[in-house]
Amino acid sequence: MGQQKIKDLHWFPGHMKKAMNKIQEILPLVDLVIEVGDARAPFSSLNTYLDKLLNNKKKIIIYSKTDIADLTRFNKVQEYFKSRGINTYGCDLKSPREVKNLLNILTNIKSSKSLKYERLGLEVPPLRCLIVGIPNVGKSTLINSLSFKNRVKVANKPGETRSQTLIKVNSKLELYDTPGILEPNYEDKNAAMKLSYIGSLDDQAIPLNDVIYSLAQYLIDNYKEELLSFYKIETDEEITISNIFYLIARSRNMIISKGEEDIVRAQNIFLKEFRAGLICRCMVDEIPS
Repeated sequence: MGQQKIKDLHWFPGHMKKAMNKIQEILPLVDLVIEVGDARAPFSSLNTYLDKLLNNKKKIIIYSKTDIADLTRFNKVQEYFKSRGINTYGCDLKSPREVKNLLNILTNIKSSKSLKYERLGLEVPPLRCLIVGIPNVGKSTLINSLSFKNRVKVANKPGETRSQTLIKVNSKLELYDTPGILEPNYEDKNAAMKLSYIGSLDDQAIPLNDVIYSLAQYLIDNYKEELLSFYKIETDEEITISNIFYLIARSRNMIISKGEEDIVRAQNIFLKEFRAGLICRCMVDEIPS
């Protein structure tokens, strides 16, 4: 379902191309690249296309939204990356304690430039980091949390940030904010669908009905108990993609004329509540073996 309709998905608006060019200009000025990913989709939410531009620049991955992710599975993701020599950090960006801990980690990272200044006995300049990632994974929220100010506009809409901005966090850390950038063409259509689950693709990129049914099937297969518990569904019926929205509509008393269930309303609320992390702690990616 949905695979046929997204087989030729191409989603690379003009502002993303401009942002990519700007990143290439800024890259020589930075000491570290921070890629922000979504802990609910820890592989799909990374942009492998960006890696081609980084020219072996030192990079770490910071995963946002750990407060609504399946932490048991996410911990295995971190083990996977660690075994490959990649540093990853998860953070609930709404937690002052976790943000403070993350800030401490970042300010203690040593770049080749800072080590050189230390050897020469010179004052070490701030670590300058480039923040990159796909839309709607929390890049601007990360910057605002680290700087304890609303310096960057945060919007729940892919592609809102349109320019690079240098933010001075403190005397040891500076951050370049960048727009969210998707891969020019998603060859992995499953990854594109998962990005639609979490709202990182514009809802016009893939038919929304396909996204909703695909997501519902995934939750039935992987988080059925949590799904039924959240919607207070008690039934002896087998839970399938054919009846789940009828059951959600009944549970929420979404009834239209002649006592019929309002399926469309149930579907829209289901997607909205999933993206908000209300239904369950979830991870939509499989961990490579």
